[in-house]
Amino acid sequence: MSELLTVKDVAVVMKIGEDAVTRIFAKLPGVIDLGRAETRYKRQYRVLRIPKTVLEKYLSTKAGHPVRVEVPDRPERRRRSANWQDKAILNLAKAALQNECSDRATFRQIADRARVLTLVPESMWGDVILSGWIDED
Repeated sequence: MSELLTVKDVAVVMKIGEDAVTRIFAKLPGVIDLGRAETRYKRQYRVLRIPKTVLEKYLSTKAGHPVRVEVPDRPERRRRSANWQDKAILNLAKAALQNECSDRATFRQIADRARVLTLVPESMWGDVILSGWIDED
């Protein structure tokens, strides 16, 4: 059996929107629809799983030559865990070793700035870091 891809995976490969992927692949043979059919009172939901071979066949017919698809690795999902502090400590220690840092003041500065970043939306972290820090030492 071929690897099953989500609508999001196919959208990334084809560089189009998820709605367009759903429209294109919903009626193709071989595509698995796990969604709910439309009834008189409820709208239809589509949850598609698209076999890699179906995607390759579709792209091959559009391109006019054989196409091989490489799906990029999915990013690791982050979940809450009981030992998140231990993981954070290990990551900080690893970064310190890689950068040959053993200065206590540097660790304190990292902790303080990380605390400040928790007060800012994650989408703005780059702007905060690029603009410089208010309390420069």
